[in-house]
Amino acid sequence: MVPLHSRSAWIWSVVVAGASALALFATRSLVKTSGAAPTQSLAAVQPVAAADVPVPPFAESDARLRDALSGVSPRELFHRWLKADHLLDRLAVVTVNLAEDESPRAQLSFLRPDRPFKAAHGAISPSSYGRYDPFANVISSLDERRVAATYRTLHPLLESAYHALGYPGRPLDGAVTRALQRIASAPVREDVAVHRVGSLWLYTDARLESLGPVEKQLLRMGPRNTRLLQQTAREIAGALGFSLKASPVADSR
Repeated sequence: MVPLHSRSAWIWSVVVAGASALALFATRSLVKTSGAAPTQSLAAVQPVAAADVPVPPFAESDARLRDALSGVSPRELFHRWLKADHLLDRLAVVTVNLAEDESPRAQLSFLRPDRPFKAAHGAISPSSYGRYDPFANVISSLDERRVAATYRTLHPLLESAYHALGYPGRPLDGAVTRALQRIASAPVREDVAVHRVGSLWLYTDARLESLGPVEKQLLRMGPRNTRLLQQTAREIAGALGFSLKASPVADSR
């Protein structure tokens, strides 16, 4: 059971809206490096398939990604993300984590909230939801058409990084669609009851406590932020031409 107030709490509901979107905005200049021999990259973990393009060294890809993405958003959180290293590798791993409903905290620990979790009157405090407002604001500010256009441009490079994680031959689009679907289908709650067991805060509703990591993180972010991320996920899916299943009624108390 993951404590709601954990210092390693992860803001990663970015799906392709955030995880992939950072790479999606990069320019063709990164793709031009495909002839370089990959070093210190995911390609070193597993041989690159014959149909894949070589993944550039991380120092080179990081510099080009930061340069390409520097003007995408004025939000401080966005630029904090860009200060991390191995950006391409992180994006591939986070996309897989989201698609498979696994915790990507190791990749995004630098985005954890700087304020502790709080509960009031047996429910998550609005101030705890507010810790995630800057992240949701950055994601909701992305232009889905530009995201889609750059995703198509970088598709060979992104798919190579995905394959190098241990998914040879699998289409990246499938992982991206699953990640977007998981965000779009997550439940939204106006009031989330919690209770304390030792040092842990657990969801009082057993149905919520039994949810997967992605859905539980979205509950921590609050209804306002979850809706922003869901809207962005749907918009990006539409711009990419990916079909998402209709979500069940997400809002309930």
